Amino acid sequence: MIRIYTLIALIVAMSVRCEAQVSLNQQRYYDSLTAILNSPGADSLKARAHYALTIYWVPRDTTKAKQCIEEGRKLSKGSAFLQGIAYANEGYLYYGSDIDRSEAAFKKADSLLTPYDNRDACQIRANIWINCAVIQQRKDDDRGYIDLVLNKAIPLASRAGDSVIMASQYVGVSVAFMNIEQYDKAEVYLNDAIRIYKAIHAPAHRLVAAYNRAGENYILLKKYEAAKKTVDEVKPLLAPFPESELYAGHYMVEGLYYHHRQQYTDAIRCFDKGMAAAKGPNKVFAIQELQFYKVKSLLAAKIYAPAKDILLQLMSDEDIISMNSSRLEIYEGLAESYAGIGEMKHAYEWLKKSRHLSDSLHASDVENDINALEMKYQRAESQKQIIALKGKTAQAALAAKNSRLYSWLFAITSLFLLVVASFALLYYRSNKKLLVQKELNHQQQLNEIEQEQRLKFGQAVLQGEERERHRLARDLHDGLGGMLAAVKLNLSAQLSGNGQEGMEMRKVISQVDSSVTELRRIAHNMMPVNLLKFGLETALRDMCESLMTDKLSIDFQAYGVGNLSEEQQIHIYRIVQEMLSNAIKHADATHIILQCSQDGDTFLITLEDDGKGFDTTISSKGIGLTNLRNRVGFLNGSIEITSVINEGTIINIELNVG
Repeated sequence: MIRIYTLIALIVAMSVRCEAQVSLNQQRYYDSLTAILNSPGADSLKARAHYALTIYWVPRDTTKAKQCIEEGRKLSKGSAFLQGIAYANEGYLYYGSDIDRSEAAFKKADSLLTPYDNRDACQIRANIWINCAVIQQRKDDDRGYIDLVLNKAIPLASRAGDSVIMASQYVGVSVAFMNIEQYDKAEVYLNDAIRIYKAIHAPAHRLVAAYNRAGENYILLKKYEAAKKTVDEVKPLLAPFPESELYAGHYMVEGLYYHHRQQYTDAIRCFDKGMAAAKGPNKVFAIQELQFYKVKSLLAAKIYAPAKDILLQLMSDEDIISMNSSRLEIYEGLAESYAGIGEMKHAYEWLKKSRHLSDSLHASDVENDINALEMKYQRAESQKQIIALKGKTAQAALAAKNSRLYSWLFAITSLFLLVVASFALLYYRSNKKLLVQKELNHQQQLNEIEQEQRLKFGQAVLQGEERERHRLARDLHDGLGGMLAAVKLNLSAQLSGNGQEGMEMRKVISQVDSSVTELRRIAHNMMPVNLLKFGLETALRDMCESLMTDKLSIDFQAYGVGNLSEEQQIHIYRIVQEMLSNAIKHADATHIILQCSQDGDTFLITLEDDGKGFDTTISSKGIGLTNLRNRVGFLNGSIEITSVINEGTIINIELNVG
């Protein structure tokens, strides 16, 4: 049977208050968080409201979920704790689409939250590790799952003193035992979880999730009436919430109950309703599990063609076919399906594949048993060697006792010499460490001086470059521009008649006009007039508009830009100019988003394009990026570049304009 992945992030979801799913009343959940964002309050409170909304949006619109995380991060600056929560929500965002990226984000969140030992941090870290455990389960590593739950998640939940988390983790442990077919142990944990939820009047969705798992476990234990009882318990809990994704688990248990009562039509109907109700980041896994159960009912009802189609569809999924148990079930089901529809050749081929795979799995089990016996034998031999060694040790101790009297004088002398040698060695090492530390300090001072000189040199180069640009722009505009204007006037004065000579003269005048226009464009790029007259925001907007074409759109957004010196405005203008130039010339972008904002002494620039991207791990030797980094360094800023091949580039720059 397909592995039980249903200890999903929705059961131990990463909300900042450790809520298991979004509440069954989802509209109320959304409205309460939106009210927090629309009312006055601390940035930290609003940041956490944004993070909580991530849980709401992930199954509906991942773009809005990502926006919630980014908005929360903007309000979390300076707080490692809130940044940790941001990474935790990022792990949840990618949980259903990229488990490697999800796992990395969860572990980053845990590293940021580890220094905090309060109840809140322990709750969030407990949920982080339970999600990491489920990722191990999705990688077909039950041992890794159980290890993380028992050694990471449960100790943190215990430190937090939160019964809700403990109960949810009992459900998780029960699923692990179900996966390794220890259903009796799973029943104990599930009963404890339900008992805790009832005692603390936990939210209905938690109790429903536990009942669904308990019902499935009762089916596997062949306690069918107990399973039916859980189905009846869940129905009134879910009735007020017809859109809940928990209906998928409810219908699965009900379908299994009908299947084992040989009411296959009712079972198939329930499995179909469960697939229609599946939602959230684990929708695919829930549907696949229900498809396996539906195939069993179809085969039992001798409805072979639909069963064959579902099995062929499941076989196309790499994650399913990579697991031996699932692959064996598909092979056996296809053999039975083809036999049922009379295609005996195909049935024989699938039967042969299933027998071969079954024999391989059996051989692997036998090999594991032999290895276990060999380990027991080696432990027994090691025990014998330990006993023999103890006998030899006793004899040596007796001999040592007899000669101890003669050894006292030698031991005392040796001890004295050892103490003297130790003091000498300590003195030598201390002096050596002192000399090494002095050398390191000296080298560090030299490096700092060298770095300072490089910075001063770079600043001087940039300042000289801007002065030279200003001079060249003025000379071009006032000198060469005036001369070209005079040439045009003289030529216009010589213009007479409409003959061939007149037409040639007009052509020359047109060329002079084009030269003057090009000259003004070059002078404007070297020292834009709008920057000096109207300020940075207007100059940037004009530059964006001048670069747009039919094949390129630039979305420029500015927030709070002002109170900057002329030198700072010029440097920021050059930085943006370089960023846009790189995106157009090298990235082949068709759409660019440029944001500039100022918050006191901090100026932020963000550029995002849909170009071809590049490998940021390869050191770039281009002049463009070098100039960009030099100008950012001039303003004591930092630059962060994120790029994916064929997916675009994001550049974030933070400048100090104090």
